[in-house]
Amino acid sequence: MLRLLTMCIPFRNLRKKWRTFLRDFLSDYDRDARRSMRAWRRHPVAGRTILILEPNYCHGEVIPGFCRHLLDMGYRVDVLMHHSLARQSPLCCFKEGDIHIFTAMCTSWKRLAKARVLTRYEAILISTSAFYDIPGWASFLHMTGLDKFANLLAVEHELKDIPRFGEEELDRQGRLLTLGSFPRGMMVNPHFFGEIPPAPRNREPVFITVGSLSAQRKNHELLVEALETVCNEGYRNFSVIIVGEGELGKIPGHLRPFLHVAGKLDFPAMYEAMRRADYFLPLLDPGNPAHNRYITTGVTGSAQLVYGFAKIPVIHEKFASFYGFNDRNALLYREETLGGAMLRAIRQTEEEYAEMQQALLQLGRDIDRESRSNLERALAACSPSEPQQARP
Repeated sequence: MLRLLTMCIPFRNLRKKWRTFLRDFLSDYDRDARRSMRAWRRHPVAGRTILILEPNYCHGEVIPGFCRHLLDMGYRVDVLMHHSLARQSPLCCFKEGDIHIFTAMCTSWKRLAKARVLTRYEAILISTSAFYDIPGWASFLHMTGLDKFANLLAVEHELKDIPRFGEEELDRQGRLLTLGSFPRGMMVNPHFFGEIPPAPRNREPVFITVGSLSAQRKNHELLVEALETVCNEGYRNFSVIIVGEGELGKIPGHLRPFLHVAGKLDFPAMYEAMRRADYFLPLLDPGNPAHNRYITTGVTGSAQLVYGFAKIPVIHEKFASFYGFNDRNALLYREETLGGAMLRAIRQTEEEYAEMQQALLQLGRDIDRESRSNLERALAACSPSEPQQARP
């Protein structure tokens, strides 16, 4: 069909370019997103408004925290995100009217820098500097021309992409943010998911793990081994919630009653599952070289959920200190394995749990304080008053 539609175009390269555009446009078409994008372009932006922009179908978990920081700092906030992410309702923890939310299709991004509405924002915060819809990923800032804006902040989720995307100048100017404390970038860790009061531990403890079911991100074999350890000790009064898309693999029949495989959830359902839980299982494997990135060049989103919901992490010592976890606010393990640490969790008293939870809440407050201070510094590094004009 695309070949028929483009046969009248005389030049081969131009014909190929139009076929690619039409394929991308039709595969990502969303009528509501087109209307929303038009509304955003005509949007009367109020003073002291910051635009948060997420170009991908993921990383919605960072947006609420950035919104909360900016609102608390006295800014107004607009959010522009891909329509597939918006359907997952990442901003469900805010009241209607607190934030203006707009959606877009991927084909809208390449012309984004020409939108005059951008010049009316005090600052633009790109919550993911990479664009994942292109094989091998691409620099969203360079692809759109937003890298020419002097009032722009960008969040880099992978330090190795700083030289690849040419973000050294952003880093030098203090306008490149990271979610963890690294040698490069400025740490801002957003972990707000609503006003969540600390909850007492369930009588029958509930563990939870959230994220893609892939070996590159988590080792679910560790969980199976841990469940065997717990069951061999005779414990049956616990459960594990598994949230995420992918294949879990073969689970022995006698372990299945303890598992609730929820699959991929939207944000409201995931938040509700987090509220029901007591302990969080990041399932990072010290023996997997791929997991080293979570303490060297990137962070695990599990930490944000731990901070935001104050759920005690059960985590290997190798990864703990990078995230501020210690014996006072987390259950750490090394030689005893994950199963041994889960046994300690099951045996915890309500008082021991509450004390550890308070220490974890304090860690979250400390990170919040540092994050807000760093975000204020990053905003101060943006060009004052007038943003740089979009290039023609």
